[in-house]
Amino acid sequence: MEHRTGTAASEAARYVSAPDVPTDNAAAASASASAAAATTPPASAATAATAPTAGAASGFGALARVSPGALAAAYADLCAGAWPGPEQLPLVYHPNYNISFFGIEKLHPFDAGKFAKVVKALKRDGVVLGDAQLVTPREATPEMLSDVHTADYLHRIHNHNFTVVQVTELAALAMLPNKLLQWRVVAPMRMHVGGTMLALGLALERGWAVNIGGGMHHASADRGMGWCPFDDIMLGVRRARRAVAAAAEAAEAAEAGAGAGVAQGEGASAPAAGPQSGGEAAAEAAAAEAAAAGDGAGAGGLKVLVIDLDAHQGNGVERDKLALGDGQLYILDMYNAGVFPRDDEAKAGIDIRVELKSGTEDDVYLNRLRAALERAALVLPRPDLVVYNAGTDVLAGDPLGRLGVSHAGVVERDELVWRWCRDVARAPIAMLLSGGYAKDSAAVITASLTNLINKFDLKS
Repeated sequence: MEHRTGTAASEAARYVSAPDVPTDNAAAASASASAAAATTPPASAATAATAPTAGAASGFGALARVSPGALAAAYADLCAGAWPGPEQLPLVYHPNYNISFFGIEKLHPFDAGKFAKVVKALKRDGVVLGDAQLVTPREATPEMLSDVHTADYLHRIHNHNFTVVQVTELAALAMLPNKLLQWRVVAPMRMHVGGTMLALGLALERGWAVNIGGGMHHASADRGMGWCPFDDIMLGVRRARRAVAAAAEAAEAAEAGAGAGVAQGEGASAPAAGPQSGGEAAAEAAAAEAAAAGDGAGAGGLKVLVIDLDAHQGNGVERDKLALGDGQLYILDMYNAGVFPRDDEAKAGIDIRVELKSGTEDDVYLNRLRAALERAALVLPRPDLVVYNAGTDVLAGDPLGRLGVSHAGVVERDELVWRWCRDVARAPIAMLLSGGYAKDSAAVITASLTNLINKFDLKS
């Protein structure tokens, strides 16, 4: 049964209630592919230039929306080193993601040090050869945060302990000096934001990226909650749109300058202009690709689909979508309807809503996800970028998610979403880790990332 309601973008929000019965996997995949073929508009010549050829049909790299390096200038303030080259994987991580606060952080079920555990395990297993293969972000500044968050909220989160206590649900923090609180709690959260923003840019260039952190989907413009002080997803989406638009404008200017130079040379009977340098040619190609990708992406119209599979409703992103009237942001949210935050007002920002019951196990969970993705291919525009919020709080035994998905189910879930992005949506994917409160969360994340990197040959 499909329910409809209005959104801030004056379009009907499309909801779906997927069946609780198992479906044939092959049939589901076939239906998704057919739906995408029927609803995907023809690609322009520039977009076709970035689409996979027959020889690269299975690669995420072929889904990149711009050429390598085209977004380097736009993200220079968020990338701690030189812009990543092909020898680096678009895995974004900073040791400061991990919060260690004299053991106080252990009073909350969230494992604030799981990010280091994931990276350590990836290195141990040879999936990542060392820190040199990772991309290091910079911390998001207050100015960056103000793109979404109000001045009043930013003042409170940076100056009032009580606001940090509300966000983290750790009352003991109220007794500590604010400077110490900023250093050990708020600054790491801002580093997560920088990582998410950078990961979205890398995904547009490389076809895929993972922030080994981020996914703070409960925060909205004027408040934070549920261990989420900042809306890194909306901040990342807005930055990505500006970056793509800036790359397009720069390349257009370069093309216009080159054209003027040729015309002037011809008028004065000057020698013909020499061949373009590799950098100039790449800039022009990147601009054409950026302008054409996604039907208007170069003008800031990047269409983004957020697939939120954290066990909790992503109410902060939904509220910000409504408040900003973002008609180019689409949300598929599948969550346990019986747990926090139960934000009915925010539901108007969801395009495809799948509400689960506590204890939902693999078969029902995965089949409802397949049905939702099939629905997305039918009723939503083809995205230029997918932001995948891959919370592991869906695991059986998670004290806050209260679902019943197995380790293998999470690995299959993540592979299903990535495969849909590659084969159906034909869109790059940026994955964020989001919530996960079970003791085995880090191990499951490691297993899933290892599977994705190996299964989709992401090192090549």
